[in-house]
Amino acid sequence: MAGWQDTLPLWAAAWAAVRGRTSAPEGSGVVTAPAGEYAPREYIFAWPGSDADRAAEILRQRPGAVLTLVTVEQWDSSSYAAAHDLAPVGHAVLLTVPTEELNAAPDMPENAELAQAPLELYDVVQISVFDHPVASGRIRVEDGLAVIGSLQTDSPESGKGFEPAVLAALADEAYVHGADTIYTVLDPHDVEPFTASGWTVAAHIVSLGASG
Repeated sequence: MAGWQDTLPLWAAAWAAVRGRTSAPEGSGVVTAPAGEYAPREYIFAWPGSDADRAAEILRQRPGAVLTLVTVEQWDSSSYAAAHDLAPVGHAVLLTVPTEELNAAPDMPENAELAQAPLELYDVVQISVFDHPVASGRIRVEDGLAVIGSLQTDSPESGKGFEPAVLAALADEAYVHGADTIYTVLDPHDVEPFTASGWTVAAHIVSLGASG
């Protein structure tokens, strides 16, 4: 199984897709933007790396653009940001799990229904109870790997019961399309339940924007 560094252009493009963003290759990484409209771009690169440094210079000429750096260790970005006249604007965590570890039949109450639908940028899985949506998630498959995102439940109580079912359904979708590795990107506060259920922290993600 290739590491996140080797597959960054693939999973970064898939991560962009589940966030509703289009993407294109940019050196060793990708550049993303909201689909269907002009908006500031996001440049995603591994750190350390020369492409990241070049992108940091580009941000000065493109107001609102974001440089997103992916690094193995939890990293204090303040010195790097200061050296490039940038400021931290976000922190997330990249997690991974083998598809086979999640690929189990969704366990749902009898009155729950699961639906799947392919959309332009991603596929969506949704669970409904009496026609009322209670949980959903998105997935994008790219050449042997998948990224899931936008996991949503209508309440903390339903989340405990239906989020595992959504994850299982998304993993089944990944398996059917030949992806043996699944990635997701989470807020640091949401990581612990995932690592407790078998996910592994692969990298930390720091986003920087123009200071001032």
